[in-house]
Amino acid sequence: MRASDLIGLDVIDAAGTALGIVIDLRCVQDGPLRGAMQAPRVSAVVVSRRHTGSLLGYDRRAQQGPWLIRIIVQFLHRNAIIVPWENVARHDSRITLTPGATGIAKLPQ
Repeated sequence: MRASDLIGLDVIDAAGTALGIVIDLRCVQDGPLRGAMQAPRVSAVVVSRRHTGSLLGYDRRAQQGPWLIRIIVQFLHRNAIIVPWENVARHDSRITLTPGATGIAKLPQ
């Protein structure tokens, strides 16, 4: 699986309610050894209602980029959430979460 396979997919909960789209991935490097390093695996997906500006990274750090652009992108993604990968039931043309998904948290600003 590649990051491009997941980024941009719609995310719905088990009841069919749309939560938004995947705008970023959180990975940990604890997979099987590949050379001198362990392979990364997806630990969570970042979900937002909008895709605009998310790939610029201005919504991740306080000192990233021009002030005005950073403020606009942070405003657009103020309700972004982090969904742990354990809560993903299916990922084909969209991501479906498991019933009673836990650990979903608001993305820190």
